[in-house]
Amino acid sequence: MPETIGLDIGSHSIKLIGLKMTSKGPFLTRLGIKKILPKTDREGTGYLSEALKALLRDVGIKRAKVRLAVSGPGINIQRIAIPHMPKAELKEAVRWEIKARLPFPVETAQIDFHILGEKIEANVKKLDLMVVSCPNPFIDRTLSILQGTGLEPVHLDVEPFALWDALLTWGGIKEEEEIALIDLGAEKTSIHLFRGRTLQFSRVVTPSGTDITRAIMEGIGPAEETDLLYEKAESLKPKVGAPSESTYDKKPQDKSTDLPKINFLVRSVLEKMAGEIGRSLDYYRNQFNVDRIDRILLTGGGAHLRNFSSYLQRELRLPVEHFNPIRGTLFDSKKIDAEMLDQMGSRFTIAAGLALAQPKRIEFLPAEEPFLSKARIIKSIPLLVPLIVLLIFSAMIWRTSGQVASLKRERDAKVAKVKDLETLQAKLTLLKEKEINIKQKLSLFPSSVMVSVPFGEILREVSQLLPENTTLTVLSVQARGKPLKKQIQTSKPKEGESPQDEERELHITGIAFGTDLQCLNALAQIIERLERSPLFKNAKLISADEQKEYNRPGSQFEIVCDIITEKASRL
Repeated sequence: MPETIGLDIGSHSIKLIGLKMTSKGPFLTRLGIKKILPKTDREGTGYLSEALKALLRDVGIKRAKVRLAVSGPGINIQRIAIPHMPKAELKEAVRWEIKARLPFPVETAQIDFHILGEKIEANVKKLDLMVVSCPNPFIDRTLSILQGTGLEPVHLDVEPFALWDALLTWGGIKEEEEIALIDLGAEKTSIHLFRGRTLQFSRVVTPSGTDITRAIMEGIGPAEETDLLYEKAESLKPKVGAPSESTYDKKPQDKSTDLPKINFLVRSVLEKMAGEIGRSLDYYRNQFNVDRIDRILLTGGGAHLRNFSSYLQRELRLPVEHFNPIRGTLFDSKKIDAEMLDQMGSRFTIAAGLALAQPKRIEFLPAEEPFLSKARIIKSIPLLVPLIVLLIFSAMIWRTSGQVASLKRERDAKVAKVKDLETLQAKLTLLKEKEINIKQKLSLFPSSVMVSVPFGEILREVSQLLPENTTLTVLSVQARGKPLKKQIQTSKPKEGESPQDEERELHITGIAFGTDLQCLNALAQIIERLERSPLFKNAKLISADEQKEYNRPGSQFEIVCDIITEKASRL
């Protein structure tokens, strides 16, 4: 398996771990730590970049892909429940839900979430989410530290989820076990509660490791320079440790150091820390209906403080253990100091969790900029200008060539039309001759034969009197008394009878849609309007049957009425 690099940029030191997954478990390939001086500009990134470069030289890395975490007081972790919805809508819904709960504008931060599971609230199925919000400046600052170091970020996580991964791999968690993982850092103390293998609650409290150092500095006194005082306090911290029952029985080896005073000052810091941890555990018990905490795991730089685990166990009355994930990890003794693993392993817990190739629960690494993004286009303008000019000239040449080809085609088309006109002229002459012949034949018929019923007036009149829920299928004019035929036939008048003398009747066949009552009303309206019309008389309903051709209810009907030819002629 390829090597994965975990990088933890803390406030007190930078830690780096390299891991390879083998059939026997994780194998430690690299391990390094670089302290950050106390007077370093915390906001600037120049010193941190140089310290990181020095660390890379120590562990023998020139270029590598790294997984790291963003940290800072502005990171917000909350647990919320929202109604179940498609994944495409979930991200925007989470941003809207979390907006009112953030101490900063949601537009200035990145929001990501992890689905813990599902639950039922008030008979509504909801998603149980752990939502993480991080202001954009924290992300930009973390990534800027890597610039110029030869490291390429491939995953940007947050510390609680890195600790979660480490706990799943090395913590030996049992099902339904309630565990509190306390990360004692230099600037903050983080408390993470787990039920089984799932993170339930996270909280950051003070005091932290730096507060213990300041208490020791105050006990030493202001006689020395600040830098020397800080270094001396850091060197005394492991010796002082947490107060125990025999603390005051020991005589100080260094008579210049007022050890009782230091112990008193440190004890007040530790009592405050234990109180904050206890209140956090009580809050978790009440909020999540938990009746027990099975054990507490201590990790981070402060976990190595002498007697602290036994002190915390007495104060909280709970089992307290050290959590050093890399203590039992396989490693090459020629490259890595075993004593360093034992004494400082808890400092590397976050880096170890980041180095694990776990599924990405939280991802704050900005997505790659699209090729046609606005920023890239602006940067590429000097290169694009000559290309655009060349494309314009090419387009002009192509357009001119197209116009020439179009003109040629137009000329060929006109030549072909001229030839077609000559053929059309001959056809036109032939048609004129046929027209003359037809007119000569029509002149032989009596004028009475040419009389026809005014169909145009009849169609207009019928179209105006039809209700909206009625449609016509057949409209035919027949001689009175003749049955309706589907095909139109030409009837000859009987001998001695002219077409003017023959009485005509209108046959209307159609469909009325709707209920029986609606159909009857429609048919009644048609007959009434036919009777009122100046063109028709004697309207009567011939038939009305249920129609079965359409999927809508209706009735198929046939109505017959006489045509008043004289009035139609005048119209």
